[in-house]
Amino acid sequence: MTNDLYLTQEALEKESRAMTIQRFNSQLTERIQKEEESATYYGAPLMKRAIEPMVIALEEAIKEANSGKSGVRHSAIPIIKEFDLKVVAYMTSKTVIDKLTSRTNKLQSVAVLISKNLEDELRYASFQEKHPWLFKKLLNEIDTTRSRKRRNLVNAYNRYCDAWTNWPEQQRLHVGMFLVELFKKTTGFIEITDKREDRNRTYKIVTPSAQVISFIEKNHDAAQMLNPVYLPMVIPPVDWEGPRGGGYLTIDAKPLTLVKTKNRNYLEELENMPNQMAPVYEAINHIQRTPWKVNEFVLATFQIIHDKGLPVADLPSGEDIPIPPVPIAKDQDSSKLTDQEKVKFKAWKKAATAVYEENIRIKSKRLMTSKIRAIAEKFCIYDSIYFPHTMDFRGRIYPAPMYLNPQGNSLAKGLLQFADGKALGTNEAACELAIHGANCYGYDKASMQERVDWVVENQERILQAGTDPMGDLWWAKEADDPWCFLAFCHEWVGYHNYGYDHVSYIPIAKDGSCSGLQHFSAALGDAVGAAATNLIPSDRPADIYQTVIDKTIEKVRADLTQKDLKDMAQAWLDYGMTRKTAKRTTMTRVYGSTLYSARAFVQEYIMDTDAKRRQEDPNYVSALNGVEFEAAIYLAKHVWTSINETVIAAKDGMDWLQECARVLAADNMPIVWTTIDGFPVMQNYPDMAKRRVKTKFGDQLVYLTITEAIKNKLDRRRQGNGISPNWVHANDGCHLRMTVNTAAFNGVTHFAMIHDSFGCHAADVEMLGACLRETFVELYVENDPLQRFKDEGEGLIGKELPALPERGDLDVEQVRQSEFFFA
Repeated sequence: MTNDLYLTQEALEKESRAMTIQRFNSQLTERIQKEEESATYYGAPLMKRAIEPMVIALEEAIKEANSGKSGVRHSAIPIIKEFDLKVVAYMTSKTVIDKLTSRTNKLQSVAVLISKNLEDELRYASFQEKHPWLFKKLLNEIDTTRSRKRRNLVNAYNRYCDAWTNWPEQQRLHVGMFLVELFKKTTGFIEITDKREDRNRTYKIVTPSAQVISFIEKNHDAAQMLNPVYLPMVIPPVDWEGPRGGGYLTIDAKPLTLVKTKNRNYLEELENMPNQMAPVYEAINHIQRTPWKVNEFVLATFQIIHDKGLPVADLPSGEDIPIPPVPIAKDQDSSKLTDQEKVKFKAWKKAATAVYEENIRIKSKRLMTSKIRAIAEKFCIYDSIYFPHTMDFRGRIYPAPMYLNPQGNSLAKGLLQFADGKALGTNEAACELAIHGANCYGYDKASMQERVDWVVENQERILQAGTDPMGDLWWAKEADDPWCFLAFCHEWVGYHNYGYDHVSYIPIAKDGSCSGLQHFSAALGDAVGAAATNLIPSDRPADIYQTVIDKTIEKVRADLTQKDLKDMAQAWLDYGMTRKTAKRTTMTRVYGSTLYSARAFVQEYIMDTDAKRRQEDPNYVSALNGVEFEAAIYLAKHVWTSINETVIAAKDGMDWLQECARVLAADNMPIVWTTIDGFPVMQNYPDMAKRRVKTKFGDQLVYLTITEAIKNKLDRRRQGNGISPNWVHANDGCHLRMTVNTAAFNGVTHFAMIHDSFGCHAADVEMLGACLRETFVELYVENDPLQRFKDEGEGLIGKELPALPERGDLDVEQVRQSEFFFA
């Protein structure tokens, strides 16, 4: 390792710190300029601390006014009594804090603005009651500033409702001054001071108190680094030897902790178990020592397509989708529309909303794409780059740098290859390269030989894409994973030219089959689940997602005979259903997902499918047009039923884990268990009391001060809901680490690991496959993770947990002969 690279790394970490501070200051300045200080690092906690005391102070003021005692009764009290006091407290606190360092902080202006906001609350409530659909449309306008949104709402109110009589200016001032004074007295966050306008004139302004100024200054430096920018490294990361100190070289990069947790006691416990944690440190070090480099062929192709703004290969279009024209005249009164015009106008609103939402998604994707490109271009000059890794509390491993990393999207993964190549050497390695290509294309449900045959049959097109990708963009339009497929095409050119001597650089990925169900099936000895997820040998790969959607389609067809369901059933049959329709719901079922989330996944599938079809055909009209939400509810119920008919034993395991979690939570005990390789998992979801303040300008979540009593209490519902996914993720993380260590012992040096997707050089795939099967057997034959969980839980509370679910007769050792276990 040259000194030059060390110096470069030090400079990169300084640059990373500078980028973090620059982003923080830019966002802070923008918030202040927009008078949104309540959303800053200091404004948000001040809001939390202000609202509850303000509510109490308002209650006391009203109580005193109602007592009948002699004394001055403030004229603001009768007006304030018309509101929910939480709304008054929220509006007052937000308005004052938004003006803390503003130039428009005159006391009179702040007081009047509080009253105007409260007045708007009444106006909007009236508007919403009379014209709910129009109010919702205006409230949800995209790309509209707050001031413009308010102006649109006020104009619409004046147009469609009885004329609003504004509060008299004196009344506004009385109400606002009362609330500012109450805020000052209650919180101590502000001072009212004099500011000289000229020699003879002064006026009152609202300024932050010395206490608040001290709070802002004290927390500024720490806040700058709360959300750090981490970049790839150009030298190997520092090894993890404890819970702190691994990863980056200098203190310029915010120090990483091995496990992302706020529980300092947990990290201190890890300090005391170096021997137990040794296999964990060994695995994460192997992964982060893997040298990578930017794939220049893929980068060059991406740059051309990105510069042209072509919406292919999962890249966003360079232009927004145009909003459909409004079907009524600009000056036409919508309250006087005919029935036919109302139908057209309603249909337009739905279509326009869908376009608004899609344009937001496109802009977000553009930003992500640009960030990936910038990092790739910055680091393409280096022969080797590295990605420091950390873990979550379940033991899953993640790269610290964002955007461009081995766990990124198709573009990010396609842009990266191993820095060190390895000659194929054998026919088996060449076949693994071909299988990887077929998988990336989407031809991954056939036998291994059929996948190899597919590559041979399509070799001419593959070689064209690997040499002149812009000549025909078929690969960008057809492949499921276009950028990784393009990287394969380029590699296949090398194999075509040099045969087994071809030096391969791309990671060859082997993916588990619905890994959550694989782990439950093995732990419960469930032969049915094992067959559905390729734990046992078969001639062809099982596809649980296809099984679920096939059952779903049968149910939809059956609904054609139901009078009230036949139209929706026919619409879905016309729209089309594939394994992707049910994939996310099926995948997450064993992680404790609900019917509600199933509906969201189906709705997301509709949105993604429509967007893709619109890209291919601008005149595309969905068979579900206008009824997307209702269609998602309808199909989600059938998908859910089909999953539960397929995944039976796993549901028993989930129910048992949730029952255990509730027993432990009843004793207010966190759930702690240890994975087979020594990683201690702690599930500890505190009861976080949240209070919702609803205003007619939107539904704002406001987190009030949380008392110590609540902090020390576990959220029993979250403990129960979280245990199933956390147990599964802890075991798949353990399996990954055990596989890495075993493979490294057997000579594998480069790892591309994504939870349930294991990658290495083509020449090492056979060895990696043997290792991942042996470690799975070790995990579930030589050990019993469910019994281990039960024993440790009983040790925590000193009493028995519910009896384990009955175990089936699956022989997990059959996984050694299962060709499609990870395929």
